[in-house]
Amino acid sequence: MSQENALPRELTAYAYRHLTRILPPSTPHPAADEVEADVRTWAQRTGVYGPDQEHQLARRRIGHLAGWCMPQAPTPVVRLAARYLAWVFVFDDTVGEDAKRLNRALVWDLPGLLEAGVAHPAAPAGGLTAALAAVRRDIVDAGGEPLLPQLAVALRHYLAGCAREAPWRASRVPPALGTYLHDRVHTSGGHPLYLHRLAPGMPPLSEPLPPPVTGLAELAFLIGALANDLIGFTAEQHLGDPVNAVTVLAHEYCLPLPDAYRATVVLHASHKHHFDTGHARLLADPALTEPQRRLVHAIGGWVAGSAAALEPYWQHALAHQP
Repeated sequence: MSQENALPRELTAYAYRHLTRILPPSTPHPAADEVEADVRTWAQRTGVYGPDQEHQLARRRIGHLAGWCMPQAPTPVVRLAARYLAWVFVFDDTVGEDAKRLNRALVWDLPGLLEAGVAHPAAPAGGLTAALAAVRRDIVDAGGEPLLPQLAVALRHYLAGCAREAPWRASRVPPALGTYLHDRVHTSGGHPLYLHRLAPGMPPLSEPLPPPVTGLAELAFLIGALANDLIGFTAEQHLGDPVNAVTVLAHEYCLPLPDAYRATVVLHASHKHHFDTGHARLLADPALTEPQRRLVHAIGGWVAGSAAALEPYWQHALAHQP
């Protein structure tokens, strides 16, 4: 595997084998099929996915992804998380990695729309703006209005992280590893996890979370992001995109790409071990309230289901590599 000429397919199979080993299959949400059907209908109804993008939406299987990562949540909460994840995925694909489109979108103040429900005058009436407004309405209808400020802050961090990536893409020079990992927590787009708080028995929506709980959630985001980097590395390398953990490690440590890819697998595993330790410590922490402990359990479920949630993406990557 460490040979310079290792095939992309061999690298991807290597990562897939090890990630499924440390994240064995869990039990999906019983309504995952229902959520999958709902998110496809919602995405087409809101216009966030066009008629010519139905195959892309079907390949993503966002409803199943949410179902694997939220196995114990009430179905309406999983449905809402899947809709918001669909929005994040579309934004990431169509705007987040395109500097010109991103600069236009930053003017729209999407976090302000999510928090206050008021669209910026420069924002277009349909597409991503209308779909995010629809997500907001769903959250408010679910009694989640007090959660909107936290989600808006997370969305603002996501957009700021996307903006910081633009110069790296323009120069084709990767950032330093520490900078990359700091931003990757937010550009993962994992903050819909916080919609778990809409479930009964969770911490009050207006209550700030203890920093260790927020830190655990952010570590969960990074674990998912590193897995995504491994899945998408070949495609991003083909495009010359340096914003990937593999490329960052290769640049920082002067590694051949196959070795950097293996190092990224180890980096993912080390973060997973760190997560497991922190998760167990928090569950045993007497300072946590029972609602806070339920949220910690839910964060653990998000990570535990992530390998199965990403299964279609791995299979797609393997099928389209030489």
